[in-house]
Amino acid sequence: MNIRRGIIVLLTGLLTSITLYGFIGIKEPIKEMNAANLKVVEVPEQTQSMEHPDFIKAVYESVLPEGENIAMHGKVSANSTSGVYAPRKVIDGNVNGPSYWEAAKDSYPNLLTINLKEAVPVHGIRIRLCPLDLWGKRTQSFSVKTSDDGEYFKELIPLKAYTFDPKEGNEVILIFDTQQTQYVQLEFTSNSGASGAQVAEFEIYSK
Repeated sequence: MNIRRGIIVLLTGLLTSITLYGFIGIKEPIKEMNAANLKVVEVPEQTQSMEHPDFIKAVYESVLPEGENIAMHGKVSANSTSGVYAPRKVIDGNVNGPSYWEAAKDSYPNLLTINLKEAVPVHGIRIRLCPLDLWGKRTQSFSVKTSDDGEYFKELIPLKAYTFDPKEGNEVILIFDTQQTQYVQLEFTSNSGASGAQVAEFEIYSK
């Protein structure tokens, strides 16, 4: 027993010596500092908390077309719908939560049409998605068409890809020469963020 105890004490001392040597016995050589590699940074006087300018998010402000959004007084329809995301939600004045229209999966072209009930002069539209960051940046391609009878539509704005970015309100605003029309239609051909077109609010402006 004494021999075993002696061996244990010996091993314990050896391990302690190795550990201490590892902490204090091995030192890296001192490196000389080269003044040419040093950068002098001036620290501003600070009397209150400050935020680095690179982390300051610019405030986005919409520049709406003149006049009133008359789409809310109209009637909306679509040639495709996914579940509870009905067309009527694009004129309810709400862009949050599940209040948006979404077309059925892979059903392009997706048509979203608003009947203004009578021919009126219009000069601008705004297409909105929920502005929260969880609605990530996406691209939707669509054209804008008008009609007097709801049957024959003529192209007002050709097909183009538009970016919807939460940092810029998640919206697209289009202003054009005044048109006298009763029907305004969006024809979607793609959406990088989903398998069908998506619109939270479809606004039409008239002066």
